[in-house]
Amino acid sequence: MKKLRIKTSIALLLMAAAIISLSGCAAKKAVWGSMEKGMIMKYSMQPDKDLQYKTSSVFSQEMEVMEQQFTITGESSQQLNMKPLVTKSNDLDYMVTIEDMSSSIVTPRGEMNAKLEEVIGQSFNISISPLGEELEYSGAEELIYDYGTGDMKNISTDVQAFFPDLPEVPVKVGDSWISTESIIEKSEKGILEIITNNNYTFYGLEKINGRDCMVINTTFTGTIKGEGQEQGMELITSGEIAGTGSWYFSYKEGVFVKSMSEGTGKTTTEVKGPQEMSIPATRTYTISSELLN
Repeated sequence: MKKLRIKTSIALLLMAAAIISLSGCAAKKAVWGSMEKGMIMKYSMQPDKDLQYKTSSVFSQEMEVMEQQFTITGESSQQLNMKPLVTKSNDLDYMVTIEDMSSSIVTPRGEMNAKLEEVIGQSFNISISPLGEELEYSGAEELIYDYGTGDMKNISTDVQAFFPDLPEVPVKVGDSWISTESIIEKSEKGILEIITNNNYTFYGLEKINGRDCMVINTTFTGTIKGEGQEQGMELITSGEIAGTGSWYFSYKEGVFVKSMSEGTGKTTTEVKGPQEMSIPATRTYTISSELLN
């Protein structure tokens, strides 16, 4: 009888150990949730791991000026290294270094290339919330370069809405959430604001470059407003933008991995001055970003 009790006690201990072990595994899985109960999306940071992103974009714009048709095309690329900064805040802080960058525009007058020598290699800090809201990037506004058109602009436009916004609650396949993003582009000649309303839908899971990722499909609409000066004339621009895209989120690491989008913007620029006119334009574009490491 004593041996039986001992064996029973050992069996119970082993069972308890197994339950504790399984509970530990369940706790780990609960960090990012489950497909059945909902996936939890939050950005997280590994203090000893830099993030290196490359972004590329191309566009084509059709314009009509005094009943004449013009086409402007452009392309740009940028490589950023984001080094984690350890702070006491719950937000994620990075030191961003511009490792490489290029930008060119082709107009009927010829090709114009941005002068980027002074900003390549420069760094600034950015802070984002665990849900992807860009909280601080003021240092980027101080990095100014010649856009190639004789106008000066700063780097902040490229990071104001770099990280997609995440949902506040767990999501299952087919669930959607909405976010609104604003990008303000300031230059010596004026200011332009683009506000987009994004509808994100959790599509499924996919492995990207060895990472287990959530696939998020996107549709967006928005408005474009701007004003500026050119050769003594006042320019007032208004229009709309719409498009689609997809992006990928590594739910185990809490890292934005990849995005692709395409869109169309239709604007009208009213020219006020000695020679008043209205300039309609349609721009189509594609843009992609990818984590390289």
